[in-house]
Amino acid sequence: MRRRVALVLLVVAAVACRGTESANTTITRGPGASSAVEAVEELHALLVDGDFAAASSLAVPDHAALASLAEGANSAEVADALETGDEAIAANFWSGFAQGFGEVLSGEIAVDDAGPATNSGVEFHLVNVTPDSGNARHLVTQEMDGHRVDLFASFGAGLADRLISPVEILVDTPTGDNAVILAALQEVVPSLLLAASDETLNPEARQNVLKLVELITRVG
Repeated sequence: MRRRVALVLLVVAAVACRGTESANTTITRGPGASSAVEAVEELHALLVDGDFAAASSLAVPDHAALASLAEGANSAEVADALETGDEAIAANFWSGFAQGFGEVLSGEIAVDDAGPATNSGVEFHLVNVTPDSGNARHLVTQEMDGHRVDLFASFGAGLADRLISPVEILVDTPTGDNAVILAALQEVVPSLLLAASDETLNPEARQNVLKLVELITRVG
C-alpha cells in the first residue's frame, strides 16, 4: 500500500475515533517546537505518553476546529472554536490519531528533515517519518510561534473526502457562522494544494482535495 494511502486511512481513523473530551475543556496552547523535526519528535513522544492536551500545541491553530467539520461538528461549534481557541479539539484529534497510528507508536521512529516547500507564498517544512514496521511517510509543519504540524498539508487527502459535503452546505449559505468558517478555510488552501501535489496520491484522492479547494474558493 502506498504510504499516502496508508495516511489517508490513519487520518480517517483519527477523525472517526475522536475522544469525548468536551470542547469547553480549558487547555492552554503552548509554543511550537524549535524545528520541524523537533515538532514531529515531540508529537510522537507526547502521543506515546498519552498527553494529548500538550500535543494540542503541536497542531497549527484552527486546523483541528476546521477538521472537526468532517465528523459532523455544526457551524456554531466550529465558529466558536475559531473564536475562542480549538486546543481541546486538537487534543481530541491527536487522541484519535494515536489510536489509528498504532504501528508507529508501537516502536521507534526515524525522523529526517526533508526540507522546505512553498505553495501560494506560504512556506512549509517537510519531515520524513519512518517507523520500524512500515514505509516512510511525511508530516508537514508551519512555523507559527515555533513549528506546528499542519493538519491539512499532512492529512489533506484523508480529510478532503469527508469535508466536501459539509463545505458544500457552507457554500450554499455563506453567511453568519458559515462565513466565518469559509474565511478560515481560505487560509488552508495552500496547505491543501501542497497535499494535492504529492505524486504518490492516487487520482481519486487528489481529485477530492482539488474539489475541496474549488468549493472553498468559490465564495470569496
